[in-house]
Amino acid sequence: MGKIARYTRRGFLLTAGVAGGGLALGIAFSPNRLSVTNGSVAGEGEALVNTWVKLGRDNILTVLVPHAEMGQGVHTALPMMLAEEMDADWDLVRVEQAPALSEFANDALARGFGFEETMGLPHVIPDFLKRAVGYGGYLTADMLNLQVTGGSSSVRFTGQWGMRLAGAAARHMLVAAAAEE
Repeated sequence: MGKIARYTRRGFLLTAGVAGGGLALGIAFSPNRLSVTNGSVAGEGEALVNTWVKLGRDNILTVLVPHAEMGQGVHTALPMMLAEEMDADWDLVRVEQAPALSEFANDALARGFGFEETMGLPHVIPDFLKRAVGYGGYLTADMLNLQVTGGSSSVRFTGQWGMRLAGAAARHMLVAAAAEE
C-alpha cells in the first residue's frame, strides 16, 4: 500500500494562491505578441512566423534564442531542436539573440519548475491546474519581461516547450500555406 502524501500549510497556501491567481489571469485575453515586434525584429525580406522563428525570402531560417550563451551550448541546442521539428536544412539555419522586448519573454522556466520533477522534488502543480498556471506564468513572464538563463533549464524547458513547439507550429503553417498555394 502506498504512502499518503502529507500536505503542509505552506503547500496548501501556495496551491490555493496559484489556483486563484491562475484562474483569474486565465480570463484575460492573450495579447498578440508578434504585432509589436514584426517590424522591429524582421528585416527586409524576412517574416516573423512565431515568437522564435524568422524566415527570409532566401530560405534562411533564423532562430531567436531567449537565453544568454554562457558556455552551455544554448545557441546550438535550441536552434537544433527547432530546426529538427521543422525538418529544416541545418546549413540554412542562423541564430540570433532574442531582443530584450517583453514579446520575447520566456515563460518556460516557470512552467518547467512547476510542472516537472525538478532537483528530486515532485512537481507542485496539480494536473487540473496546469493550464491556468501555465497561462499565469506566460502573463507574469510577459509583464516582467522575463528572459532568464540558469538552473539547467534552457534546453530542458525552453527546448521542450518553446523551440520544439515553435518549430512544429511553423512547419504546420508552412505546409498549410503550401497546400493552399
